[in-house]
Amino acid sequence: MAQTTGGFSWANCVVSLSANGSAWTDVSGFTNSVKVSGGERAVSEFFTVDGDTPILTRGKRSALEITLAAVYTELGTDPYAMAITAYEGGSLLYIKWVPKVGGFTFTSGGGYCTKPLYPSGAADSSDALPVEVTIKVATVTKT
Repeated sequence: MAQTTGGFSWANCVVSLSANGSAWTDVSGFTNSVKVSGGERAVSEFFTVDGDTPILTRGKRSALEITLAAVYTELGTDPYAMAITAYEGGSLLYIKWVPKVGGFTFTSGGGYCTKPLYPSGAADSSDALPVEVTIKVATVTKT
């Protein structure tokens, strides 16, 4: 089989946040990365006396955690401002990302920010202040 030539980088990804799942704010200019974890499906094994291999049964999928890494600013329309409002208010936050412009869109269901988002850093560093937004959601859909 020939090697694919259809790969692409994360460099032109579009990332957006929403408080209601319909009005989206483009936060691509603040965002460095999006990481998805969790979502494992529960699978159980049951062994019988007669068999050498288990009987497998499937269960439900666990929640997903989506972590967005962004630069901290105080502009009011940045990921930090949207996420801290949702975190402190216990309200829903939605995220969607498009890894390749014109390609698939991945959109979360409404979720909750699960970790404190307060900026932190060190005096001996010239790095831009990072902030990580972690949203726990039940689903992500691909369109």
